[in-house]
Amino acid sequence: MKKVFRSVSNWFAPFFHSIRFRLTLWFVFILALVLGVFSAFIYFIEASDLQVDSEARMQEKFAYIQNYFRGAEWQDSDLSSANMPGSATPLQKGDLIVLLNTNGMMLQNWGEKLAKSDDITSQLVNAGSQAHELNVYEQTISVINGNNQIVNRDYLFVITPILRGNLVMGYLVIGSPSDLNSQMRRLKTALILGSLAMLVVAFLGGLWLADRAMRPVATITHAARNISESDLSRRLNMRGRDELAKLAETFDDMLARLQAAFDRQRRFVADASHELRTPLTIVNLEVGRALSSRRSAAEYQRTLQVVNAEGERMARLVNDLMTLARMDAGQAILQFEYLDFSDVALEAVERMSALAEDRHVKLETGELPELPIRGDRQYLIQMISNLIENGIKYSGADKVVRVETDGTQDKATLRISDSGPGIPPEHLPHLFDRFYRVDAARSQNSDDPASPTGSGLGLSIVAWVVQAHNGNIKAESRVNEGTTFEITLPLT
Repeated sequence: MKKVFRSVSNWFAPFFHSIRFRLTLWFVFILALVLGVFSAFIYFIEASDLQVDSEARMQEKFAYIQNYFRGAEWQDSDLSSANMPGSATPLQKGDLIVLLNTNGMMLQNWGEKLAKSDDITSQLVNAGSQAHELNVYEQTISVINGNNQIVNRDYLFVITPILRGNLVMGYLVIGSPSDLNSQMRRLKTALILGSLAMLVVAFLGGLWLADRAMRPVATITHAARNISESDLSRRLNMRGRDELAKLAETFDDMLARLQAAFDRQRRFVADASHELRTPLTIVNLEVGRALSSRRSAAEYQRTLQVVNAEGERMARLVNDLMTLARMDAGQAILQFEYLDFSDVALEAVERMSALAEDRHVKLETGELPELPIRGDRQYLIQMISNLIENGIKYSGADKVVRVETDGTQDKATLRISDSGPGIPPEHLPHLFDRFYRVDAARSQNSDDPASPTGSGLGLSIVAWVVQAHNGNIKAESRVNEGTTFEITLPLT
């Protein structure tokens, strides 16, 4: 029994906490309010109409019965001995007529017999003595039916004083059975039962509609459970124009971004491993060869130079990786200040002049007008230095790398051009991808320790710095003619 109860509770608990159940409850609650207001309106309107109709019929009956009490014999007779005048009775089934004296004592009773005269004498006489117009009163009284049984019935009464001159002789009370209360009870029961039936139908229909509306959510949930890091290619491909279709479309876009991010991460890890494996392999080979047998001092010096160059390459690669990791994690804090973009470019040129001289590359500057910007000096210098170094490395001896700036009303532009071999058009869209190289010749020559290191991360750092300064960067290149990088930053 406990297992059955536990299984039932395990099924109902999620159902009661589900969105479809809460939506259905809210729908039923609002419908209940509407039905309650509508039923109350119908009830009171119908009660008012029935009350007006009953009073109108009672007043008509009173006017009809009054004609039997206007004869001379009635006016001259004693109230206690007066008889119903005329041969035709004015009473219908269940009606009653009562004569009361001024003290409220019943003198005569025609029609239905009262079981307890005090039921009407104490209340109606007081009302009749104070009323100055014809009023209809409703009251439950006890009468004796044809089987001599006492039963309680609802009656409508009209009471009028009997006058002789200005003297009140007594009161004439006319009563007629009323089914107003029973009609109102039936109407109330019908409204309540009808409203409850509508609420039950609305609850079941609401559950069906909510379940149908929430099916896309279940589909999304099922897909999310089945998607893992190794399988991000699945898509919902849900059609429609409603909110859930937009949610599914957003979910598919999120999966696409996650897949691209994981692909970049895997490619990044693979490329980093490859970049680190190459210098480590070179170091192990050189050290192993040096230790295999006794070498001359020149050979040991050459081995140490190779190991030192590879160590510097690995150190720079690790530093670039750490820089990019901080940038991706949002931990790279930029210290913005007001700068002259041309002054920053000139400082980067002076910094890279020694490398250009060592590589026999002419590093020249064009026009450098004053261009006020707001940025981080160190990151901007690193950005420009990476581009200059890239031009120096691939231009070759007796070539030229040119740095110049200009500006418009709202933009500052930096151009760095080289006269190297250029880049084929199909490689330009991927220049700023991490570890991307146009060809194998763009790697470091291990036989030349003085050659500039290249990890394929420099341009990625450049692109991040430009983006962090709300700028744009583009590359234009022609094969065998050279390459130009153009950076645009907003002026202050």
